[in-house]
Amino acid sequence: MPVPIPGSDIAQHAAVYCWPSSPSRAAAADTARDRRAALDAQLGLAYEQAAALGLTVTGGLVFTDPRPPAGLDANARPTPGWHGLLAAVRRREVRRLLLPQAEQLQRHACAFAELLRLAAEYDLRLHGHPRDLNDPEVRKELLERAERASRAAREASTRARRAHRQAAAEGRTHGGGLRRFGYATGMTALVEEEAEVVREVFARFLAGESLRALAVDLNDRQIATAYGNRWTVSGVGRLLEAPRYAGLRVLDGTIVHAPDGSYVTADWLPCVSVADWEAVQLLRNDRARARAANRRPRREYPLTSLLRCTRCERHMVGSAIGGYPTYACTSNSSLEAEHCSRHIAAESLEAHVAERAIALLEAQSAPVLDGVPVGQAARFGWSRLTPGRRAAVFRHFFASIRISASSTSRSVFDPSRIELLPRRHPAG
Repeated sequence: MPVPIPGSDIAQHAAVYCWPSSPSRAAAADTARDRRAALDAQLGLAYEQAAALGLTVTGGLVFTDPRPPAGLDANARPTPGWHGLLAAVRRREVRRLLLPQAEQLQRHACAFAELLRLAAEYDLRLHGHPRDLNDPEVRKELLERAERASRAAREASTRARRAHRQAAAEGRTHGGGLRRFGYATGMTALVEEEAEVVREVFARFLAGESLRALAVDLNDRQIATAYGNRWTVSGVGRLLEAPRYAGLRVLDGTIVHAPDGSYVTADWLPCVSVADWEAVQLLRNDRARARAANRRPRREYPLTSLLRCTRCERHMVGSAIGGYPTYACTSNSSLEAEHCSRHIAAESLEAHVAERAIALLEAQSAPVLDGVPVGQAARFGWSRLTPGRRAAVFRHFFASIRISASSTSRSVFDPSRIELLPRRHPAG
């Protein structure tokens, strides 16, 4: 169980804030399953931090976002987890905060400065940065540096946005940025062989082909993206969604219209007609509505962050296969011809791991997590826990759960393929 901080009569509690990312950035999260696995990896680091510091992660105070926060920038994409965290700090519900990506957060100057100011005002202790953010001198130095960077970024953003708006109103490209597939840098000219691929993708999608089929075919033909990478399902989707290919100008995520309501015609050559682009958007919306109508209620998978496949050492995450809830190796979503298809029935696995967790709870004489009964009350109390609290118990007791190949027929649950690796807590 967590060790109380010296001088405290009770175990200390902590909140967590993180987003999906890889420390090496080598495994770029693309699919929803990959993003979930990347987020779970960061949560795992946070729980390791908590164990090392003798802290308990408090239920309801785990804040996550799909991307790093942008601080006070009103034009940035929303990060509700970040704003929820700051609100909880202001309500004095958070006294300790685990930041497994604190060094990455420092690169986002506005958000980092905002957090450091709140930490000083509300006596919030921060953990996860290579330097001691609770040292007043260190905090002062980093805050001054972040505020300077924030001011410079805001001034540059204001100038760039003003120029961008003027260019958008005139239908001109704003220049700079990444090269877009089908176009030379700066949208100055068509790259004809790529533009022909764009036309082909639009035509085949309108003819009924799926995004996955298109991505697989482009990769099989060794047609690379603008930066030499392989195509993904979401990459093809972004290509079909982009108004630029119909010669339409976008500003702040919205297509620019003239005062009379018509489209502003951009000054670069289109790859497809506006009519074809609009038809693709209608078809994509129709398919999305059909998927939503047939979608099953979302199921929680409390073991996702713990499971690893022994064959390829990738995370295994919750996924419905053939309509049945399972945990599957993340390489199962790959577009490669060969991938690991290892999976295991979710309900049987969860029941197996729950029995071990309940036995461990029954052996406890003191609380290990908020709201989780121990001793003789553990088994009855388990049935009343939410999936989130069960997940917290699993992470508290187990560092990893390794899944090997089954030695039985597919319909028979094989507990011998499950290896539960205990999490080591500081002695005390």
